[in-house]
Amino acid sequence: MKIRERWAALSGKERFRLAWDLLMVWVALINLWMIVFDLSYLMLRPYYLQYLPVVPSVYDKIKGISPQPLTEEMLDEIRSTRRLLREELVSTEIPGRVKKLRETTARIILERPFDRSGLDEDFKVILERLARMGGVRASSLRLGVSESFLSQLWPEDTRELRYRLDHLDPAFLKLLRINYEREYGRGGRLVDHFWMLDLPFLMLFWVEFLIRWMRAIRRQAYARWYFFPIFNWYDVLGLMPMAFFRPFRLLRLVSVYMRLRESELSGIGKDFISQTVEYFSNILTEEVSDRVALRILSEFEEEILDGTHMRIAAAVLEPRRRRINEVLAERLAAVLGSARVLEDFRHLARLNLDQAIEESRSLASIPLPQAVLRPLIRGIGDVVLDTTVETLTSTLKSPEGREALEDLFSAVESDLLDETALEQIDEVVREISVEVIEKMKDVVAVKKWSLPEEERPRPPASWEEGESPGG
Repeated sequence: MKIRERWAALSGKERFRLAWDLLMVWVALINLWMIVFDLSYLMLRPYYLQYLPVVPSVYDKIKGISPQPLTEEMLDEIRSTRRLLREELVSTEIPGRVKKLRETTARIILERPFDRSGLDEDFKVILERLARMGGVRASSLRLGVSESFLSQLWPEDTRELRYRLDHLDPAFLKLLRINYEREYGRGGRLVDHFWMLDLPFLMLFWVEFLIRWMRAIRRQAYARWYFFPIFNWYDVLGLMPMAFFRPFRLLRLVSVYMRLRESELSGIGKDFISQTVEYFSNILTEEVSDRVALRILSEFEEEILDGTHMRIAAAVLEPRRRRINEVLAERLAAVLGSARVLEDFRHLARLNLDQAIEESRSLASIPLPQAVLRPLIRGIGDVVLDTTVETLTSTLKSPEGREALEDLFSAVESDLLDETALEQIDEVVREISVEVIEKMKDVVAVKKWSLPEEERPRPPASWEEGESPGG
């Protein structure tokens, strides 16, 4: 019912677009099935011969496959000899058939007709079966074929020959039957007419690609018209007519599926199968990412316990200590020269002077009234403060003063970062870092996918409203 309602709500243009996307999905699926079938045909051809003989009878012509003449001749000789032996009167053709069987067998062993079809392993099995029937070792057949072996394999006695043919190894006959040879074209390449089946699909894919390109140009989806094939490089590779590029059409299927999934015009991606696949893929993704995160945190914890962070910090800061001291001296000089800072400092000094006048016993013992003493001390304090600040500022602006200030920072830094202080700081840093990492590992180790929906951690409300973690 929902599908009908959604379809009824679509405009004619939207219906056409949805139908076209669905058509391209099915076309891509059929084409991919054909490509997989073609790539696996030679490997599965023995099974087709046994269970679906109609498939090789049709598709062998497309691949330029024909029965191998020598092995086919061997099968014909076996069938003909069997037919003669079934006659009531012994045929005079039997000796000639036996001779032909021996000659054909010798040629198979010497000419190795399985090499051209890439069935080397099958030829080894053929040698083993022939050696077992002829009473010799397979290794001896690789060196040559003896008359005694052929006589043992195909005896002239009618009864023995009939027994041999009636009890031939089925695997031997099967391997002879599945052997083949492929034709070569004028360019010296193997004949393969699959492109004739693939051409209609390729033409349809080109039409669809060009339509999408023109639509992108009309909508100005990219800054330049030629950016479309660059951003859709996987489609371009899949449109190449060479067989090497055919697997890239799988990406075309994925891209069309993702367009349908993200579109509001279809229900693809909202069905039970898609949601089930997404559920288990999320579980797999979470498990893998959690294991990677735990591994990284464990290695980070080991580095902290080993003191690597302090060695790295020392190696980074040591060559830059001089520059750090210079920057600090420059900033202090700039601060002391700021009118706002001087005004704030004067205000703080006046508050201290007023408090000192009220609380100091020494000032209280001076035989002057407060109306006279307070302005006098404040005036003296302002003069001392201004003189001190001006003297310090002018001193810091001179090279000697700047150098003295840098020496002061260097001395303070050396006292703060001596070996004892660094050990104490490092111990505190290690304890805090290790504890933080352990708590992070506990959080990561929780299988969030197994928790009920209400117990799963959720991002802050500001994130849900569109605000990113970084602000």
